[in-house]
Amino acid sequence: MTARYRRCGHGSGPLHPGDQKVVAEFTAMLAARQRPVPWTGHGDATVQITRDGRGLERGRPTEGQQPAADPVALVLIHPDTETALTSTLQCARTRIHGNWTTPYRLLTHALAGRHLPPDIDLST
Repeated sequence: MTARYRRCGHGSGPLHPGDQKVVAEFTAMLAARQRPVPWTGHGDATVQITRDGRGLERGRPTEGQQPAADPVALVLIHPDTETALTSTLQCARTRIHGNWTTPYRLLTHALAGRHLPPDIDLST
């Protein structure tokens, strides 16, 4: 018996297992955007690098950073390799979207293969 899978929204029949995975990842990303877990000052943070809030990156506080500090000294890092993408930046707490979780990686510049703008200002 041959299983038939559809590859787009126009076919009939069940979703291909690969498509199901993509739909699950996208749904998790939407849920994380709508209901972010508050950042407590510990661990990696999701940082809004654009004013409109669409561009998100993974930020790691520097060693010895106080949890309640404002602004927060952090370094933007690659979501997969955890290599530093920037030097230390001063980031206003209002730019922190929440705790970093895996679904946010779909929204990062690094995953899309784009470079971060050289003049990132997270101070406001």
